[in-house]
Amino acid sequence: MLTAAAAPRGVTAIVVIAHTLAVLYTTGFVWTLQLMDYPMVARLRGEASTAYMDAHNGMFWRVLAPGLVTAGITALLLLFVRPDGIPLAVPLVILVLLAAIIVLSGQVATPDRLELAKNFSTATHDHLLNVSWIRTAAFTLWSGIDAWILWRTIRGAAA
Repeated sequence: MLTAAAAPRGVTAIVVIAHTLAVLYTTGFVWTLQLMDYPMVARLRGEASTAYMDAHNGMFWRVLAPGLVTAGITALLLLFVRPDGIPLAVPLVILVLLAAIIVLSGQVATPDRLELAKNFSTATHDHLLNVSWIRTAAFTLWSGIDAWILWRTIRGAAA
């Protein structure tokens, strides 16, 4: 059974803070996609929508990757270095959310984005928006869990 390592409180705090910042950054990015970026694609016509999605796809991972990679690495670290009072189930739930996000992104959203870069289709666009709502909800739940972890970390440091 995995147990939290007896890491110095400062190390644990750094992992929690880095994790929370990365998740909040990524969650904000995903909400921006959901509420602004993807809906704007439907307003573009003809070559403009495919050119926009092509440019979007070229920049997407450059913007998302730093936050998502940091969140993933620190989520793994939370398996071993977690604040007092944070059960092992919490980082496991986070990793399940991360896995679901990665699968939805790689198997569904990315093919939809690539298809929209070739040819705009209302059906593909609607599918992308629907799948993205699931990812957005997962990231939002993850942010809430992180807020709770951060609160427990701060509360534990004050005790």
